[in-house]
Amino acid sequence: QVFVCGDDAEAKRMVMELVRALGLTPLDQGSLLAARQIENYPLQLFPMWKFPILLSLGLTIFFTLYCLALDVIYPYVCRKQDLSFLIAVSIPNKVCPVLALVLLALVYLPGVLAAILQLWRGTKYRRFPHWLDRWMLCRKQLGLVALAFASVHVLYTLVTPIRSYIRWRTSSQIVSQALSNTTQPLDTTNAWLSDSYLALGILGFFLFVLLGITSLPSVSNSVNWREFRFVQVR
Repeated sequence: QVFVCGDDAEAKRMVMELVRALGLTPLDQGSLLAARQIENYPLQLFPMWKFPILLSLGLTIFFTLYCLALDVIYPYVCRKQDLSFLIAVSIPNKVCPVLALVLLALVYLPGVLAAILQLWRGTKYRRFPHWLDRWMLCRKQLGLVALAFASVHVLYTLVTPIRSYIRWRTSSQIVSQALSNTTQPLDTTNAWLSDSYLALGILGFFLFVLLGITSLPSVSNSVNWREFRFVQVR
């Protein structure tokens, strides 16, 4: 995108046509009063990412401390059981999906609040409060951070079978069944639940990635509003 501002409408039109001829997208920023703000853009460092990063960092610390207290500190205090190894994989694998879902909910929540506010006011031509306007402007960044947490959750889940703890638990179950000369029968109900859980997780992550791809400007500009809305609703 190329930002264009000026007080002469004809001059802006000519410049915008030149920008389109170069294969770029012109964006009219209004009068020359906006020139100072546009010139300061190169000096800004991720201005729209500050709130999503701080929010995700705060939520990460909160849920990590909660899982530490529940899965590591509580067993050690009550049963003197050392489960500190869960900090490496198990706890992050619990925190990441929760953060992905919470941040994804925060992407769509301001739109609902904005619609309620417009209905309450009876008009859509009044400006939103500053906090709501800022929240709505950083929805794309919140969605990308949520997608990053979901991707990390997928990677952690893929390495679960090669963990020493999982291999030890599997081998101990095999040895105990061999010593007792018994075979644990397959519970088809649990098998259905487990496979359904994994299938829905794969489908959800695929839709999440598709949602993230369609939010990119290069992709969203190539689809019409009905196609974009179809992906967003699904």
